[in-house]
Amino acid sequence: MLNTEGLLFKAFSNPSRRPFMLYQKSATTIDEQLTLLKQRGMVCADEDLVRRWLITVGYYRLSAYWLPYELPADVGKTRSKTFRAGTRFEDVVDDYTFDRKLRLLVTEAIERIEIALRSRWTHRFSTEYGPHAHMDPTLFANGWKHADRIAAMANRTGQSREVFIAHYKDKYTEPYMPPLWAVTELMTFGDLSKWVAATRDLSLGSAIASDLGLPTRETLEGVIQAMTYVRNICAHHGRLWNRRMVKRVPNIKRFRKDLVVHSHGNQTQPENLIYNVLVVLNKMLVHQSEDTSFPQRVRDLVNTRTPAQQRSMGFPEDWQTRPAWA
Repeated sequence: MLNTEGLLFKAFSNPSRRPFMLYQKSATTIDEQLTLLKQRGMVCADEDLVRRWLITVGYYRLSAYWLPYELPADVGKTRSKTFRAGTRFEDVVDDYTFDRKLRLLVTEAIERIEIALRSRWTHRFSTEYGPHAHMDPTLFANGWKHADRIAAMANRTGQSREVFIAHYKDKYTEPYMPPLWAVTELMTFGDLSKWVAATRDLSLGSAIASDLGLPTRETLEGVIQAMTYVRNICAHHGRLWNRRMVKRVPNIKRFRKDLVVHSHGNQTQPENLIYNVLVVLNKMLVHQSEDTSFPQRVRDLVNTRTPAQQRSMGFPEDWQTRPAWA
């Protein structure tokens, strides 16, 4: 039960808090949602199509895709909730479908980078320090954090039903943890990034960065953080195409002819839109395989968008003549 008295006391006993406001909106039916869209100026020529999308995708999720079609908001308001004349529901569906295709393309690319990172770190670390080096806290920064990572790894391994884990448990008693090349297969990209970042051997990190086509260990860590963030967006089916990323890719000098970079005072930062993410993915994939189809598939997909939509993704006007895409 909602304790409104307690919430009111907390809100008004502290002047810095916003005044208490109870959410009182009720859920709407599909037909009510359709009516609301038409009242706000959306052209819904095929109402059965609109209903089907509202049922299978949802009003709230779709609202992120029709936001760019709304008129500018009045002063003091965040949204006008009124569509520009001629805005069609089919246009919103087209944007949503494009975003889904873009997520699939980015997910595939990040998967390849993740597997390459897993392979290179596992191989270099285990050949240098042994098959169970992950159990040695002296090889990693911050012993307490290492204990947390080992505990999480042990829990994941204990719950695993993978055949290679079951084989190790049946055949060996010591060490209790399987070798590195087995347990890394159970790691998420987030887990892997933490293990790589915590590795004390800086030369090993530099070698892995070179393996992946990046100049430094620091750049590698920055790229991994950015890609983990983007992968999480994709995994949760979030909007990607015109989203401003919380995590930026690093300012990689060797990619300067392709990245879009802006200066903010004394600081120079890459633009935090999907274009720069695609540039870095492209460079890393080409480093692994020069005949990758990724650049062409990006071109084919992005060229289905208008110039204005391409700018919303961070694409410069001359992007197709830049080295990464030419």
